[in-house]
Amino acid sequence: MAVRMMEPETVPRHRWVWALALSPLLLVVNWLFARSDTVGLLGRTDDWIPVSGPRLGAPAAFLITFVLLGIVSAALARPILARTPRSLGTGLGDVQVGGTLLLIGVALGVLIGYLSASSPSLAAVYPLNHSMSLAVTSFVPHAFLYFLYYLGFEYHFRGFLLLGLVDRLGPWAANVLQAGLVTLVHVGKPGIELAAAFPASIVFGLITLRTGSIWYALIIHWVVGVSLDWFLLAG
Repeated sequence: MAVRMMEPETVPRHRWVWALALSPLLLVVNWLFARSDTVGLLGRTDDWIPVSGPRLGAPAAFLITFVLLGIVSAALARPILARTPRSLGTGLGDVQVGGTLLLIGVALGVLIGYLSASSPSLAAVYPLNHSMSLAVTSFVPHAFLYFLYYLGFEYHFRGFLLLGLVDRLGPWAANVLQAGLVTLVHVGKPGIELAAAFPASIVFGLITLRTGSIWYALIIHWVVGVSLDWFLLAG
């Protein structure tokens, strides 16, 4: 897959280090607000680091992630990266390539959600909103808030970090960096999800680099999550 280089906006010297420092800080703050009281790092209720599932409830956790990873990253794009928030992948980019990848990715996303619903470890954690149902009035608001969660997630990792640092670090180093951080975020999640985090993030990163937009990877990622919830609820 060819890599589409971004416009020649070079991150000022040393400022990219601040971007690397900001990301773990935002992730820790996000974790402190959205962590669980029930499941720990090793999967036990008595663990000293609870990580899976939202403490404040799924809707609040989704909104917190959208604000901390999305809004805050956008607000700091100019002072840290000397880039406008819109230049970090919020445009449509290469629509022709993106549309093709989107069609393939959405179909695969639904299939992955269907197959993953048979995993007992995933069924023990998802859906994060345990009070929801397949009723339109319940599932649609959940899907919308879940989209906001993925928007914040993708903007931070594939926009702020990947597209924001690609001209300083190069496409492959920037892609591996964001994929590594995403994998760390999944520590404490079900094993199958943790194992898939790094390769899936590399693929999402390549899609973002090729199209110059976060929207295609975002929609595919969201479809996987929403499909998993749907099939789990459907039994």
